[in-house]
Amino acid sequence: MQGGINSFNLVCIVVGLLYVFCMVIYPFTGGDWWYVQSVWSEWQSLNTGVLAFAASIIALNAVRYSEEKRRQSRFVAARAFLPQALSELTKYFEQSSLLFIEAWERSKDTNDRCKTSLKYQLPDLPVHYKQVFKDCIVDAPSDVAEYLAYLLARLQVHHSRMESVYEEFSEDSCMAQCEMNFIAYLFSLAELQALTNRLFSFSRGRFEFDNSPLKHKSFDECYCGWNIDDDLLRELGEFTTRNYNNLRN
Repeated sequence: MQGGINSFNLVCIVVGLLYVFCMVIYPFTGGDWWYVQSVWSEWQSLNTGVLAFAASIIALNAVRYSEEKRRQSRFVAARAFLPQALSELTKYFEQSSLLFIEAWERSKDTNDRCKTSLKYQLPDLPVHYKQVFKDCIVDAPSDVAEYLAYLLARLQVHHSRMESVYEEFSEDSCMAQCEMNFIAYLFSLAELQALTNRLFSFSRGRFEFDNSPLKHKSFDECYCGWNIDDDLLRELGEFTTRNYNNLRN
């Protein structure tokens, strides 16, 4: 919509310049002052309409400018609460990693066969971030809004997946757990953490928004922060190399 309005303004400017040439510049080249007045008098109705139209265009753009400033102010206010929400999510991701790491280790235990509950409890999904993200999405530029919406969608998938994993480690479960599943789950969790890390500097107003594709290094930083052992770290590194280019671009 913004692009359409800008195009409309451009057309109005071109037509306005043509009008000024026809009604002001050209009459002065064709005769004296009386001739100019006769031209204006003959086209008086058109001139009145053009002036009224120009006034409406100016008023429209003034309203647009005022509303854009208010939108920017609302977004700055909403963005001020992002660091706290991101910190809550980071803590939640760290707790999630502990559960997935334990599940990966337990999936290799042929004696237990995942028939006992996990030691780590299912972490509670934070609630504060929801309203903060919602307020930001409403007034954020389109690229930021899409980024936050994508993060929210991936977060919902992660939490549902983690609930399912937690419930499947029980005496009544008939599900066979595969090590590679938890490698993929940790990879997806690292994507969430990497997307969240990228928002911290932007949320504090220190840097411009970065919407470029995630790099391999971003995943490695997450894995190192979760104190993953060497065997799992090697498998995650290989999995990440094969799959990180297939993520959101």
